[in-house]
Amino acid sequence: MRNNVSGFWFPVSRLSLSAAVAASRLGRSLALPLCHALPARNGKPETRNQKPQTASGYLLLEVLLALAVLSVVVVMVFQIIQTTLHVTSDINFLEMQQQKVDGICELLRRNFVSLPQTCLFQTRKRNESTELLFRYAPFNFSWLKSGAQFGNVVIASRPQPDGRFALSVLQESGNALESYVDAGTDRKGDWIPLVNDVDQLSWRFYDALAAKWQSEWLDTARKPNLVEITFKLAGRNHTERCVFRWPIAQTGS
Repeated sequence: MRNNVSGFWFPVSRLSLSAAVAASRLGRSLALPLCHALPARNGKPETRNQKPQTASGYLLLEVLLALAVLSVVVVMVFQIIQTTLHVTSDINFLEMQQQKVDGICELLRRNFVSLPQTCLFQTRKRNESTELLFRYAPFNFSWLKSGAQFGNVVIASRPQPDGRFALSVLQESGNALESYVDAGTDRKGDWIPLVNDVDQLSWRFYDALAAKWQSEWLDTARKPNLVEITFKLAGRNHTERCVFRWPIAQTGS
């Protein structure tokens, strides 16, 4: 085979022509995009740049973040519960203390109201505390089933081992051989505590003739018009004050 180029003839072999055709086809195949479709598998075409499928799950950072949020929520709930329990405990304590105050004031009021005209009353100092002495008085602080009894009644503050006081009452019959009122014989087993854990306690007595309050009452021929007790229980920030009226204040013995 001959080819005429610029007037020249030169032979072209069939082998050279076949090599040129093969090179042309190879160039066209290299020029094709790399992402051409591959043969379909299971009815779905595949591409060369398709990412492999991975199993779905949580990252470590997500797990740590969830644990941190859960910890904060648990701490907040615990603090709320702890605060609620503390407030409830304080409220219950204050209610119990208030019940003590109301109970002791009502008990003392009934004692003064029910005293007969023949009762003799006076106070005395003993161990730096004021004692209220009642002679020929009923045992209003007794819960015995034997019925009402009469004798000597003493209301005073008794020391506790922790340094506080207990407002207590002593009731002894008139024929007692060892009288606390007369002889000053002290027997701890005879005292009945009315209220414990008292930090402060004081008495005052109002004299209508002198028109003033007195810290002591020594005249057994007369009785005070009013009797005042002021005390402070442990755990309370304020002082309690109760005033009792003596119905027979000006009646002699």
